[in-house]
Amino acid sequence: MIGAATIPLLVVAGGATFTGTASALPDTGSVIAPSGSDTEVTFDASGTTFHGSLRNPDGEVKGAALLLPGSGVTDRNGNQAPMMVADTLLRVSESLAAQGIASLRFDKIGAGATGLGSYAPETGNVYGFTDQVDHAQAAAELLSERTGFGVDDILVLGHSEGGLTTLALAERGIGDGYGLLAPLSMRYLDLLSGQLEALANSGQLSEADADALRNDIPRAVDSLRSTGTVPEGMSPMMQQFGFNEFTATFLAEADALNPPDLAASLPDGTPVLLTCSDKDLNITCDQIEPLRISLEHTDLQFGHFTTANHTLEELGPLPAGIADGPALLPASTEFATAINGWAAQRGQ
Repeated sequence: MIGAATIPLLVVAGGATFTGTASALPDTGSVIAPSGSDTEVTFDASGTTFHGSLRNPDGEVKGAALLLPGSGVTDRNGNQAPMMVADTLLRVSESLAAQGIASLRFDKIGAGATGLGSYAPETGNVYGFTDQVDHAQAAAELLSERTGFGVDDILVLGHSEGGLTTLALAERGIGDGYGLLAPLSMRYLDLLSGQLEALANSGQLSEADADALRNDIPRAVDSLRSTGTVPEGMSPMMQQFGFNEFTATFLAEADALNPPDLAASLPDGTPVLLTCSDKDLNITCDQIEPLRISLEHTDLQFGHFTTANHTLEELGPLPAGIADGPALLPASTEFATAINGWAAQRGQ
């Protein structure tokens, strides 16, 4: 079973949450202009009808791309409204369309028009990471059908957790170029553990809650890796962050995949765009480094940003964390330059 409160979510381990409006922030200027037009599409997978948008360029279609969102209940645009609004994938679709590349993005399980589908609590179905990859593969097949490009001749771009889904698709032979945008760069439970340990040590929690996290993290990881289950007696906070019986299968399956290992198996010369940012509170550039090294045999474009947040919005002089919430900021200038240049090469 799965629900909005039980879908695993990579957490921000520190920093304030901004609750005002984008107009209260410095105007850094919009750097990704609207391009192309959307058509509503649906596809079926795992007994669920998924809803999405096919973005077509205004002119000749030179390529096709599948866009994959990050963790949690994330919609086709990359949002978890009202708590997190960034339009990350919508902006990627606009950059691609400007270079003649059609793209498909869709509402994940639990989000938007897709909803819980066959994973509603009353069905008893268990949602795993393998299901998530299956859903992405079905989306790739629809994209191929609608654009005429084979599934082995499309681009696949994933944000955050979507980076792991992207690499899992590559292992299935799907895609001929990959965008790993602020991606999950290590084993899933290692990253979650580091984020939660940082939260426990941040001073933002009561001493009792912090101690509960410190005690529960190692035993949860050991149990998931050895038995695929979450141990009994998890603190309410651990359960809130996805360590519960409903998400055990997802966590165990996702953690079994190591992104640097998957990246190392990509064919030599594969076009890859990899990004990180010094102001990303979820995944640091130091954490990205092993993944970058594993990609050195590919045709790698590496974007090391300095002013982008995790959702690839422009912070400018603002400290990290101030906009990791419902404020819709302009797209990162650095990211816009990187994705526009990479897409232009792919659309030739």
